Amino acid sequence: MRGWQVHENGDPDDVLTWHEDIPVPVPGPGQVAVRVHAAACNFPDILACQGKYQEKPPLPFVPGMEVAGEVVVAGEGARFAVGDRVVGLPVLGQGGYAEVSLLPDVATFRWPEGMTPAQAAGLLITYQTGWCALKHRGQLAEGETLLVHAAAGGVGTAAVQLGKALGARVIGTAGGAEKCAVAKSVGCDEVVDYRDVDLVTAVKDLTGGRGADVIYDPVGGDVFDASRRIAAFEGRILVIGFAGGRIADAPTNHVL
Repeated sequence: MRGWQVHENGDPDDVLTWHEDIPVPVPGPGQVAVRVHAAACNFPDILACQGKYQEKPPLPFVPGMEVAGEVVVAGEGARFAVGDRVVGLPVLGQGGYAEVSLLPDVATFRWPEGMTPAQAAGLLITYQTGWCALKHRGQLAEGETLLVHAAAGGVGTAAVQLGKALGARVIGTAGGAEKCAVAKSVGCDEVVDYRDVDLVTAVKDLTGGRGADVIYDPVGGDVFDASRRIAAFEGRILVIGFAGGRIADAPTNHVL
């Protein structure tokens, strides 16, 4: 089959190579082979190419951790049958950047009605992450203030929309006018351009000095350090990722 493979680790632009002779994956028990209609591109895909993801598939591998497609072969005991339209998270290394991907039952779901292939392929990682973080861990409640860092990115735009659906006031942060406009367009009540103003001061001003009840942070590093200073009393900081490059430390005296 045709697709993109990684034969050595590095930046995607440098290491993704096109091949037309990739072996078609064969599903085992509880797995399905899916003809890919669309595949998403998420930050973990970049990390996988670079060899920095927490799970490292053996080289060479096909990246693409989120797909939408149609089942073409069903393994023994699989929940889905040939012809079913599904979305899912492929077996690592047998991803969506090829014509056929391999999905395990536990991470395969029915394609939501009314969604285009691109919409369906981009549903699971960002929105599932947001729902688990905001609802289950952050316990975001109606009327609370949610601060979403990197609000114009993938997990950020999902968190903004979920926060509004849960009845929160949502403040987004982004860098530059274009990204701020994206954050506003997906539902932010206010947007802070961290390139133009001091982030801590701006959020304090917007919240009357109180800070945010829930902070959604996919950036880490200096942004996490700032978040510790703008969390409200009994606030919750949700660590979603480290796109900024530095994994931050949380001084326990601040937690106390």
